[in-house]
This record gives sequence, C-alpha cells and structure tokens, in this order.
Amino acid sequence: DEPRYPWRGLMVDPARHFIPVKDLEKFVDLMAYYKFNKLQIHLTDDQGWRLPVPGYPKLKSISSKRKESMRNGTPHEGMYTKQELKDLVEYCAARGIEVIPEIDVPGHNQALAAAYPEFFCFPNPDTKVKTDEGVTLHLICPHKPEVWEFYAAVFKELKDIFPSGIVHLGGDEAPLEKTWAQCPLSIRYREQKGMKDVHEELKEFIKKMSSMLAVHGKRIQLWYEKPWAKANIYSKGDAVFTWRMGQTPSTITETKKQGLSLIIAAGEHCYLDYPQIPGQNNRGWMPTTTLEQSYKLDPAFGKPEKEANHIIGVQGTVWGEHLPALDHILYRTYPRACAIAEAGWSPMNARSWENFRRKLADHRQFILKRFNYDMERTKENEPPFK
Repeated sequence: DEPRYPWRGLMVDPARHFIPVKDLEKFVDLMAYYKFNKLQIHLTDDQGWRLPVPGYPKLKSISSKRKESMRNGTPHEGMYTKQELKDLVEYCAARGIEVIPEIDVPGHNQALAAAYPEFFCFPNPDTKVKTDEGVTLHLICPHKPEVWEFYAAVFKELKDIFPSGIVHLGGDEAPLEKTWAQCPLSIRYREQKGMKDVHEELKEFIKKMSSMLAVHGKRIQLWYEKPWAKANIYSKGDAVFTWRMGQTPSTITETKKQGLSLIIAAGEHCYLDYPQIPGQNNRGWMPTTTLEQSYKLDPAFGKPEKEANHIIGVQGTVWGEHLPALDHILYRTYPRACAIAEAGWSPMNARSWENFRRKLADHRQFILKRFNYDMERTKENEPPFK
C-alpha cells in the first residue's frame, strides 16, 4: 500500500473569504485523515490580501478589507499575523502536510492596487478592493523599482514563515494585451531590449521572480496557460498545474515535451467549489461536478506510463468567492475530496466506483460527526453570506 503519486494536495482560498487559523486546522485534520500531504494556501487576490509584510501597513488597513461580498452589503476583512501562519505550518507538519503559499503575480492584484496604486502601470488612487468575481486589469508594472522592493520584502516573509521549498506564483488570467502592451514603460522597455511582444516581457518577469526566490532556496510553481507555453514562458524543470476544463489531455502531452512537471487540477474533476448536486446553487454559471464525475478522474487520462511519467500528483481546488465559512467549505469539499484522494493514491486497476460508494456510507457519518456542522443548513441553496 503506497501512493500512486507523491503530490496529493488541496488548495484553500482565504484571499476571497478570510479563513481563521482555527478553521484551517479543522480543514487540515480531515486532509490528514485522507492522506493529503500538500496544502496550498491562496493568500492574495483581487478580493483580499492576507499576508502581513513589514513596512507595508496599508496591506492590513486597506487590502485586507472590502465593503461587501457579491453584492450582499456586508463588510468583510481579515489578515493573518506572522505567528498565526507559523503556527499553521507547525500544525500541518505534525500531520505530514507541507504548506505551499501562493502569491499571485502579475495579475489578480486589485486588492494590492487599492493600497499601493503606484505599483501598477496605470495608477488609480480611487481603486477599491474588488467585491465580486471576474478577471481584472490590475497587473503590477515590472518597470517600477518600488515593485521589486515590495516583492523582495514579500519573499523574505515567505522564507521566514514557510519552510517549504516551493512558492506558487499564480501566473494565470493576466490580460497582457490590455495592460503591459499599452503601458508606456513597458513599450519603451520592449523597444530598448528588442522584444517582439509582451510574452517575452512576461518570460523575463517570471525568470526574475524565480531568481529572487532561488536566493531563499525556493522554486516556483504556476498555473499552466497554453498561450504562454507557446511563447516559452515556462522553463524546463518548472512544475505547473493543469486546471482549465477540457485541456488536460493535450496539456499532458505538451508539458511532457517541454520538460515540465505536472500536477492535475483539472476543472471538470477537481474544482471542489463547483456544485456537486444537480439543482444546487451554481451562481448562474458554475458547471455541476458530481461525486461520480470527480471519481472518474484518472490523473494520466488513460495515457501510457512513458507519456505521463512527468505527472507528480493531483490537487483539488476550493476557490472561495462563494464559500464564506467553514461549513460551506467542508460541504463543497467533501465527499468529492475523498475521490481526489483515492485518485492520487490508488492505481486505476485497484479502483471501483461501486466499492467507493459503499465505503462512503461510513465516511459520510464520520465527516459529519467529526466536524459537527449542520448539513441541512448548507445543502439546499447554501445561502452564502450569513
């Protein structure tokens, strides 16, 4: 009995809705029971910044707060202390779980722009922390010295808090053509360097971030974007996550050729914030991902070993836009996380949907009893902001 893959992870998202450390510990307890060994913690996004950084007090006074969430009229805020994050790392380590921090760059940074607009290509002092979902144009400007001073401070804090040798830098959903392509500083820089487009600029940006982290003994991970891969943004040896729905089979082939390590977080199986029961609230756009759909995940997608031996694991993602409390997080995560856990542990010839369903009859009661949350209160339409 040994795991099929060394990486078996879950990602939580306190950037969108702050998750107190005591609740994260409860989440971790259940992770450990099902032999997950990686916790990715999404600390920054358009809707909030949760990592304290010395010398940048407006991260707490501005970036960690917003006036409402998804038009509910209720203010929301939250910021971890350095000691709280250290305590979480220690708690996880005692349970065999490595904590990987995620600091999103260059996009997903409206919360940062609200506090420090001078970091951005087109500073707007009226920028507010984002209150709903969606991709924004707030990309940090790579040609301002204060940006690099800031991230040097960020990376020093990550070194002090997280012993993991990995930092996830996000790297997804960055509308370069609407930002860097039109930024006067970027235009001038590309002309001076003889760069043909913004993708070359992005490649240099990611390389510089990677070098700064390497000084602290850390390597990067990124969400995989096909257009960026075609522009050679990723370096051989990087670890990336496949996440966009329907793209994983071709991504497995591409990343093998590119010499990348791959973690499977395929949206159609692994996005655990999506509704899991037909008729459940899908916020008007989310697809329904049933338990059986999650269980159908074969991380290799049927490819032979020689074509898929660069896959190092699986990860369920629990994005937090619509999950404001631990009850909602647990209800959406389980029991589908059990399916992801089995996909990461057991080879396909040892798996059976019917046997899995029989096992869950006991595990359902275990989960409910262990965390004592009110399933009836959350299961219908999951009123999300109470």
